[in-house]
Amino acid sequence: MLVDVSEVDVATSILGRPVTVPIMVAPSGLHTLVHPDGEVATAAGAKEAGTIMVLSSGTGRSLEDVTSAGGDIWFQLYWGADRARVRSVVGQAADCGCSALCITADMPVRPLVGASMRAGIASVADARPLYILPRGAHLSGGQWDHDASLTWADLDWMRSITDLPIVIKGVMSPEDAVRAAQAGVDGIIVSNHGGRSLDTAWGTLDALPEVIEAASGAGGGPGAGGPGTGGGLEVYVDGGFRHGSEVLVALALGARAVLIGRPALWALTLHGAPGVTGVLATLRYQLAATMAMVGARSVAELDESRIRRLQR
Repeated sequence: MLVDVSEVDVATSILGRPVTVPIMVAPSGLHTLVHPDGEVATAAGAKEAGTIMVLSSGTGRSLEDVTSAGGDIWFQLYWGADRARVRSVVGQAADCGCSALCITADMPVRPLVGASMRAGIASVADARPLYILPRGAHLSGGQWDHDASLTWADLDWMRSITDLPIVIKGVMSPEDAVRAAQAGVDGIIVSNHGGRSLDTAWGTLDALPEVIEAASGAGGGPGAGGPGTGGGLEVYVDGGFRHGSEVLVALALGARAVLIGRPALWALTLHGAPGVTGVLATLRYQLAATMAMVGARSVAELDESRIRRLQR
């Protein structure tokens, strides 16, 4: 208490690039189902908010259309078995100006979906994302978006075809954080795929401290810099963030930034690009206000001394 918090700075950098808030838009598919401009509007909203959008392979709008909106765009990749196609899509992302490649690792086979999810998928089964299979593929056998034979060693091949920073999405264990560091990736996202891939998924904030500790021991984690700075890999987290105070907890545990998925889609549905900007602005305000309440004047001052875990 009685710290001068008349000015609170929530800005940071992600992979060496400045952002006004440590909150990114997570990859999610077919924004065109909820707004005619789809991912173009989402990208425009994130740009106005001064942060990064991670564009899903399941986008309803092309890489060219989305990147033409400007802003900082990462491309999320489902790495399939057709290496020629993977090379083509990765090259297209680079040519369009995407600043990083986000590889989803946590759904090597079809997810286990219950009755309500199957009904939802069936309702959009014919919807065709641009860079992956139609959504109906979740309900049938045959080809799948991910090559189930992939291992950490395959990242050498990916490094050989692109100069983009590589972020691995779906890391939930300290062992994989160490493997990611050893593989030389630039960042990892602690993610349980929105709780959709396993019916008893471990919570991301529960997994985060162990992942951060392992990443720090492997040369990454809190305070890690961007590519070329020698700081190691950065750690981000997604999964159910709905208030800026929750963002503060993730940052205090050592995450570089968080990603929001559903809130961005809800905002897009209601108000298009300004809605996306608005929800990010609201989270930014909540984060800044909560930081002031705990006497932190910058993101760099957030650590575990600002929070306590409830004993249950």
